Amino acid sequence: MQEQKKFNRLLDILNYATNLLTEEGIKNPRLNVEMMLTSVLKCDRIKLYLNFDMPLNKTEIIEFKSILKRRINHEPLQYILEKTSFYGYDISLNNSVLIPRQETEILVETFLKDINNIYNRDIRILEIGTGSGCISIAIANELKKRNQNYHLKSIDISSEAIKVAEYNKIAQKCENLEIEVKDILEIKNFNEFDFIVTNPPYISLAEYNKLDREILNYEPEIALTDKSDGCTFYRYILKELKATSSKCKVYFEIGNDLRKNLELLLNSLRLSNYRFLKDYNGLDRILIAEN
Repeated sequence: MQEQKKFNRLLDILNYATNLLTEEGIKNPRLNVEMMLTSVLKCDRIKLYLNFDMPLNKTEIIEFKSILKRRINHEPLQYILEKTSFYGYDISLNNSVLIPRQETEILVETFLKDINNIYNRDIRILEIGTGSGCISIAIANELKKRNQNYHLKSIDISSEAIKVAEYNKIAQKCENLEIEVKDILEIKNFNEFDFIVTNPPYISLAEYNKLDREILNYEPEIALTDKSDGCTFYRYILKELKATSSKCKVYFEIGNDLRKNLELLLNSLRLSNYRFLKDYNGLDRILIAEN
């Protein structure tokens, strides 16, 4: 940034930083700068627009410069601010967990809508791939609002991810949510669960190497790719679903190029009770399968 004495008004800093991010090819540059400023000034975006002539003090300018430098290097804003919003819940983050995407809210929305009329019994749910805990936290708190009896278990192979999920669980006051370090490949059938919800690593190794640098350089590889064809976890989970003796339904988020391969897999396992749902862009996003 240019000298503090020339650029210390809020509006000047906002415009200057927006131009810098635009030159670097950052998407939604002005929104990025607004979010950075609200973090530094500990205010909402409306206050920014009501105080354009407000000068930033030396400490605030130093903090903003530090954040701006990281963003210019294409570090994701959510990691810089160490938080995001998912399904209306504040989620703390670091780079040991995947940044929750808006598309994943469709997974939660679909699951909650699908079980809307279950009130007469406890339901047992397993989430595979906890990450930040965002999916389980949204489900747990929404079921609590409905007075639905449930027990939710959430697993992840990463102990660092589990630490983040546990923090978010406490911050969001989740009930009946058990979070555990566990590899899905250790689970043999799903007899103890009624429902499975998962957003597994579904990017093939070939596609992973083509990802945008904001993802490739900062987000955890283990949460993005199976280092194979993108179907490793679908293959295993569907195989174990087939081996499950009790009634069970699985809700997957899927990559929009996986439908054909997943249909072949489902048919090879003779799992005929399934359906695909599209996201708001008309892309295949959800697979629901029952045994």
